[in-house]
Amino acid sequence: MKYKIFLIIIAYSLIGCSDGIKQEQIKKNVVDKDSAPEISLNNYNDSLYVLSDLKGKVVLLNFWATWCGPCRMEIPDFNELYDKYHQSGFEILGISISDSKKALIDFSKTYGVKYPLLYGSSLDIEKVTASYGGVYAVPWSFLIGVNGEIIKVYPGAILKSYDPVMFEDLIYNIESQLKINH
Repeated sequence: MKYKIFLIIIAYSLIGCSDGIKQEQIKKNVVDKDSAPEISLNNYNDSLYVLSDLKGKVVLLNFWATWCGPCRMEIPDFNELYDKYHQSGFEILGISISDSKKALIDFSKTYGVKYPLLYGSSLDIEKVTASYGGVYAVPWSFLIGVNGEIIKVYPGAILKSYDPVMFEDLIYNIESQLKINH
């Protein structure tokens, strides 16, 4: 099944479908249902984050790793979004696919990450990524709406300076869910 999903994603990326079609195909093939699968992971301060507890908020699940260059590049833009929208009901959960608690503590201090960085055992992370249809590359993000549904899938880095259209799309979707005037 994972192999089939991987091939579908690769095929659509090679075909060069328009971005909207890619997004719908990825969403349809990677996630079998509209509701975001449950996540229950700790951050490096040992606080438990349960996705269903965040219902009513807009949540950006960002699968990443400390060794990933594009993941590191997203942090300043994500910090900016977190500062701007957190008080209005926006949350970012950075889910490390391969890092230990100590690595995340050190990384967060060095890079000034303002949002929660979550981690788990290899088995825990494998279960989470599998529940989201498999995360075959990082960064890979899912935007979850106030009703707990997956609004949009963002494969690859969401960088304001590299792809301003994608970044503006993320802002538009966050503001639409939070009912902030555009």
